[in-house]
Amino acid sequence: MDMNLLSKSFKVTRLLFAILLFNSFGIFAQKTEVDVRNINTDKYPEISGNLWVRDPSGIDLESVFFNENDKSVKVNFGKLSNSDSLATNKQIIFLVKNAENEAEYNWYKSVLIQAINSGVIKSGDKVDIVAYSSMFDNHMLFPNAFSFTDSKSELIKKIDLIRSQQRLESNGKVQTLIAINEALEKLEALKINLPGGIFVLSDDNILNFNFVGETPGIRSKRLNIPIYGITYKQTETPYDIEELCQQTYGRYTAVTETTLASTSLVEFLKEFEKRHSGVYYPFTYNTTFEKDGKSHIVKIDSKKGQSAFGLLIPTKTFMEWVKENWLLCTIILLLLIILLVVLILFNRNNKLKKQQIDEERQRQIAQMEEQQSVADRKMELQDNELKRIRDEELRAAQEAERKRFLTNQEEEDKRQFQKMLERGNLPWFEYRFGSESGSYQIQVPRLSVGRDESNVWRINHPTVSRKHFELTFKDYVYSIADAGSSNGLFVNNHKVMKAELKHGDCIQIGEIMLTFHI
Repeated sequence: MDMNLLSKSFKVTRLLFAILLFNSFGIFAQKTEVDVRNINTDKYPEISGNLWVRDPSGIDLESVFFNENDKSVKVNFGKLSNSDSLATNKQIIFLVKNAENEAEYNWYKSVLIQAINSGVIKSGDKVDIVAYSSMFDNHMLFPNAFSFTDSKSELIKKIDLIRSQQRLESNGKVQTLIAINEALEKLEALKINLPGGIFVLSDDNILNFNFVGETPGIRSKRLNIPIYGITYKQTETPYDIEELCQQTYGRYTAVTETTLASTSLVEFLKEFEKRHSGVYYPFTYNTTFEKDGKSHIVKIDSKKGQSAFGLLIPTKTFMEWVKENWLLCTIILLLLIILLVVLILFNRNNKLKKQQIDEERQRQIAQMEEQQSVADRKMELQDNELKRIRDEELRAAQEAERKRFLTNQEEEDKRQFQKMLERGNLPWFEYRFGSESGSYQIQVPRLSVGRDESNVWRINHPTVSRKHFELTFKDYVYSIADAGSSNGLFVNNHKVMKAELKHGDCIQIGEIMLTFHI
């Protein structure tokens, strides 16, 4: 590949991109001067909306042209009207010249104090007062960081601070334009979403300065931050800041009398939000764009500059499309009817075949279900018979086991009873309850004691449980065990679950005391 050709292509592409970017930025920047809002296309082809103009004095409508596809369209404009949605608060910077002349400084101070005391600063406003004179440490403003407030007392304190940082002027020149530009840069960086303005109090008439980049006028209009001027008039010579105020849609006055200056300042602040919001011209026109559902660019040419807006054209309705393509729609309709008839016939044949298949399948399923039902009944009878046989065998085995256990238990009880008799006498309990006492001879090797009648020794007392304890004799050893009693089993004053008994042991069950004797 030819590298020179590639390099040239790259340069051309980069140049075209730069031109496109410049034009886009230019149109965007122009929207701060002229713009279109509240576009409505409900009455297509009639387009309606509002032409917004930043200049509060309006615009020469004879110089405004709308262009669609680079062709001018006739626009009907209504009467100028102010915005009906004004901001409730504002952001104001007062730039006050730090004058060497005490009388001049006192004039600025009096003008500001009278204006602030008039109540023109509302709750929620963001206001700051800064001084300027000449460049110091790369800054013109003091203090060089904004501190906003809406407090009348705080603002008056700020006025007193102006004199605390007086600087020497540079060759007798106070560079107001630099101070304005610095204030604009700081406000842009803060990005506060309120209508903003800069009010300059100065008698400076030497504003010339060679700027690199944006001048204060260009930057002020781009940021939509107008410049207002209150000049301490000393001569009849026009002051240069007046032109800057006019360019940026601010207002200006040059007076000597303090009350007049303060009155003008109050008037400027009262109408600030209204002037800042710009003005509207309602308009209507018939578009040349066809209904296609797409967005088209409409350019605006005026003395204030160029702008553009996107116009979203509605899509054609179905009936509109049918009306324009009636022959095609007729052919499509006939084809649809033919296709519908074919589909109906095809569907009918399929339904008949499906019905026959379903009937045969249902017959087969019914036959299989009958066969399965017969088999299930046979299987159920067999299972029931097998269960009956198993249950009888289990009952017989359990009964035989029970009989063996009882026989073994009876023989074991006889052997143990013979051992009990080897001592020559049987053991006994001596019992005592309140004033009652007595004894009970133990004549079995397994003695159950409790309130229930099923016990060998029944003690019918409410503090004795139904099954309280069991006494067991085995191989010359007597043991006692709790049978799950409510009040517990105590042997020699110790609660036990099971214990071996010896002659003379004391046993307590509920409120009954027993003494074991061998």
